Amino acid sequence: MSKQLIRAIVPMPVRAAVSEWRKREKVYWSWGRAAAAAGDYSSRDLTAFRVERSRHTLGSEELFVKPTPELLLAMDSSAGRYVDFGGSAGEMCAVLQRKFEAWSFAVVETTAMASASQVLRPSISFLDEMPDECDVFYSSGTLQYLGKPEEMWREALSRTTRFAYLARNAFSKRKRITVQTSRLFDNGAGPVPEGFEDMPISYPHQTLSEAAVIKIADKAGFDLVTRVGDRNGGVTGTNGKVYGADLLFKRRR
Repeated sequence: MSKQLIRAIVPMPVRAAVSEWRKREKVYWSWGRAAAAAGDYSSRDLTAFRVERSRHTLGSEELFVKPTPELLLAMDSSAGRYVDFGGSAGEMCAVLQRKFEAWSFAVVETTAMASASQVLRPSISFLDEMPDECDVFYSSGTLQYLGKPEEMWREALSRTTRFAYLARNAFSKRKRITVQTSRLFDNGAGPVPEGFEDMPISYPHQTLSEAAVIKIADKAGFDLVTRVGDRNGGVTGTNGKVYGADLLFKRRR
């Protein structure tokens, strides 16, 4: 059937509804299927772009990333060990390092990202796995891009002595596994560097249960001390049942 004939016989509201249905987010039954349909987050193009973009922010990271008041309150001792899980090229750590000079800072990232970023900010440790112990664990908009986020959350809590802070979360009551697609130039912060071509980047994404995250923390010996709702920086897609909230946990004494 030709497009002209369809336009002639199908009412406009019906055509509009079909168009919206086609643009809907595809939900996958498993993480493996979503991962197969998406690209690789650790791809060389994405890593190279993010590191080069971050290079342009050296010394002025405060213009692009700002720690929340809740995070600053968690760093309430004169010295400690801070871990940023999924902390990209260490922009947030660089900001905090100038405020808390006696603290040590580490970023946990993909092997490729950690290796490339270490040269960029040598005063920060870049790792591809969690260290044995830290005083403050921080992760912003990262757990939803892991295949087993609850497992990683349990491991992080088992190695954290004081505070754990999850920011830019994507929560929903029922798990939704999708493929997120963004433009390359949407990744990272700072001036867009020359020598790169904007292109679509896709990666698997899944929502978490806020109740499950809190329950895991409780079993690990942590209390939820601060919840900031309506922080939706980690929410993607168009489904209205996905929401954001920042959560700060403190280990019970």
